[in-house]
Amino acid sequence: MSDEKYIGFARDAWEEAAPIHWKVTQSLLEEIKDPARRDIHGIQIAELSRVGLAQARVAQLNCNNGCELITIKRLGASRCVGFDIAEGFISQARELAAAADADCEFVCCDAYKVPAGFDGGFDIVVVTAGAIWFMPDLMRYFQVARRLLAPGGILNIYESHPITTMFELDRDRGHAPPKMLYSYFDDEPRRHETGLDYQGDTTYQAKPVFKFRHKLSDVLMACIEAGFVIERFVEHDQDPSRSIQSFEELAIKPPLSFLLTARAVDASANPSQPD
Repeated sequence: MSDEKYIGFARDAWEEAAPIHWKVTQSLLEEIKDPARRDIHGIQIAELSRVGLAQARVAQLNCNNGCELITIKRLGASRCVGFDIAEGFISQARELAAAADADCEFVCCDAYKVPAGFDGGFDIVVVTAGAIWFMPDLMRYFQVARRLLAPGGILNIYESHPITTMFELDRDRGHAPPKMLYSYFDDEPRRHETGLDYQGDTTYQAKPVFKFRHKLSDVLMACIEAGFVIERFVEHDQDPSRSIQSFEELAIKPPLSFLLTARAVDASANPSQPD
């Protein structure tokens, strides 16, 4: 199946999920008004502060309902632009930003087709938990991040660890012990038809969507091949996706997330480097 078909499935599934999420998150219209509210994991907030978020121009790929970008704006960023494939979530993001009085811009588009007018306009591109697993071609995805950045700009990712895709989700196993279901090296896209309700954690007969099981080496090499130099990489024992959150309490556990910070290489500094 082509990447475009996979992305089409994702668009339809997320559009279907948008009104389901909105029913659960209506309270956000009031809660988001609290200037102390934070919708980004503390691990990522600390790293963004370290690399210099104050007055930075920030883009977020796969921004969903915009809450994370609103937090980034409140933490001192200047221009903030979020991109997402689902018009339903972009609409929610705009409502929530208005309620929060946060000057954020939201653009509905395929992450692979972010308009060229945004190229070179950002100091930081942010990717948060759950984004990369819906992207069939990681290098192409990171190439978009690369072109959005000004020379020397930063790509920052805080994401669920690929090892977690080997296990049964909390909602599927009830109170049973953790169960390993899949090989780490099985790279076939996994078809899901139980819905994308990560807010209410409900299941429903949903339009199909495919998740891609990128190994950690796939993530790192795609980042390098897209024109980045990795500056920081840390594995963590916390689950930002909340899908196997019970693992945090285990005495013996796998890595549950990773933080990656990479800097865009200035191709003009090396004439022999291919485009």
